[in-house]
Amino acid sequence: MSTLDLQTALTRALAIKNEDPLDAATMAAAEQLSGKTGLSLDAAVDVLGNEQMIGFIGFLNDSMTCDQLSALCDAESYDAEQAREWELTRPQYQLAHEIAILSHRVEKARNQTS
Repeated sequence: MSTLDLQTALTRALAIKNEDPLDAATMAAAEQLSGKTGLSLDAAVDVLGNEQMIGFIGFLNDSMTCDQLSALCDAESYDAEQAREWELTRPQYQLAHEIAILSHRVEKARNQTS
């Protein structure tokens, strides 16, 4: 079960200029979740509401490929121990994976157009 409409979030993230892919993905996801547009990174972090989740998104983004993240987003692949270590609920864990996937997709799309 997906929390985000990843295609819509990707379109929005690609429209956010002068931000790295992870920040653009975080901002686009927070905008979608809040229904607000034009959020700053700080406002996006506030929407997500959990500093641990922000750290976990960065960890996932840096340590896993898009394919690895997609496999882990499967509802059957929830890692309760990892979520507990990062102090995340199941929905936060899922959302963190989705944002990390979105970041990878933003980077890939930007690389294809440059």
